[in-house]
Amino acid sequence: MTAFHSHAQPDAAALRLLQSYADQLGGAAPLRAGALAMTVDGQHRIALRALPNGTIAVEARLRSLPEAGAERDRVLLGAARLACGTLRESAAACVVDARERALWLRHTSRATSGQDIDDSVGELVNQLAFWRKTVAAV
Repeated sequence: MTAFHSHAQPDAAALRLLQSYADQLGGAAPLRAGALAMTVDGQHRIALRALPNGTIAVEARLRSLPEAGAERDRVLLGAARLACGTLRESAAACVVDARERALWLRHTSRATSGQDIDDSVGELVNQLAFWRKTVAAV
């Protein structure tokens, strides 16, 4: 598991592609600070973020982290074990946000088309049910 930081400067091509994708969706919220918020299948709230080097991150919040202490350590250790065990099967990764307050599922990939973004969204959504159920139990 790694922490992710959202302050990296996105490149112009990734921003244009993400804006184009948002325009195609029609009902999606407007791009804010290089990110697009949307709901998939009426239940999965996700964020798409333009990153440097033509990459797009697709993220979904899994759960809050407990305050520092034994319970937090137990949750992080359990999530880390799961993350290591799923590396081969999925490009989506369990990460800790920069403020260390929540676990997120994140899929990052190079994108050159709306189809590439759709594929990344699909990969993340396919993993969400497993991850949400599993990290809720750790």
